[in-house]
Amino acid sequence: MSKLTFIDQNNLPEPRKGQPLPERLLEGDPRFLSWDIAKTEDGQVSCGLWEATPGVYRSIKGKVFEFCYILSGVSELSEEGGETRRIGAGDSFVMHPGFEGVWKVIETTRKIWVERR
Repeated sequence: MSKLTFIDQNNLPEPRKGQPLPERLLEGDPRFLSWDIAKTEDGQVSCGLWEATPGVYRSIKGKVFEFCYILSGVSELSEEGGETRRIGAGDSFVMHPGFEGVWKVIETTRKIWVERR
C-alpha cells in the first residue's frame, strides 16, 4: 500500500451528502458534499474535500482540530464574540477544538480539510 495520496478533484469517490442540523441552521437551505480521501488506521486523523451551497449555519468543532484550505467560492466565517472574516480561494486557517461560530456561504465554497479528532 502506498504511503502517498494525491487529491484529484476530477476523480473523487462518491460524496457523503449532508446539511446543517436543524438547530444550527440560521438562514437558507445549505447542502454539503464531503469526499473522504484518507485517514489513519486509528481514525484520529483524516482529510478530504468539502463543499457547501449558500446559506448560514452555526459551526461547532467540539474536540476536533481542523486545518482548511479554500479552493473556490466565497464565504464569511466568524468566531463567536470575534470579527467576521471573508474567505475565498487560496485562504487557509485552523479551527481549534472548542471553536464555535457562524459560516455564511455566499458562493458555493469548496475546501480541503485535514482534521484530528
